[in-house]
Amino acid sequence: MRIPSLKIVEKIDLPNNLVLELHDYSRQVAGDRWLMGLLARIPIEISKEDFADRPKELYKNFLKEQGPVINFELKKERNFIDEKEKDQVFNQMLNELKENVLSYMGHKSFAKGFIRRQIQAFEEKQKWQNLII
Repeated sequence: MRIPSLKIVEKIDLPNNLVLELHDYSRQVAGDRWLMGLLARIPIEISKEDFADRPKELYKNFLKEQGPVINFELKKERNFIDEKEKDQVFNQMLNELKENVLSYMGHKSFAKGFIRRQIQAFEEKQKWQNLII
């Protein structure tokens, strides 16, 4: 997910040794109206052990396409917010995110589950590409 002009707001060390990065990508859209954007990102390192039960070639191909770090990203937006209310709305979005998803993101199996889903998606993509070729 590519989002222009990110401004880091906060970094939170999670109990599972990951780091949650909170970014503001809000921007003015028209006159005194704003798009309020909050991006939660967790960089997660990939290791060879994550591919232990899969073909070695899959690990090499994954690294070639994705790199050694994948990002879990969650985006929250509110549109057409009055300029006078933008700070309050952003802080509300930030607080709601912290209240509702920190325990999920900080769970001990969060990274392994996310990595597993990314590998499965990559594997499916490769199967489809091989069928086309």
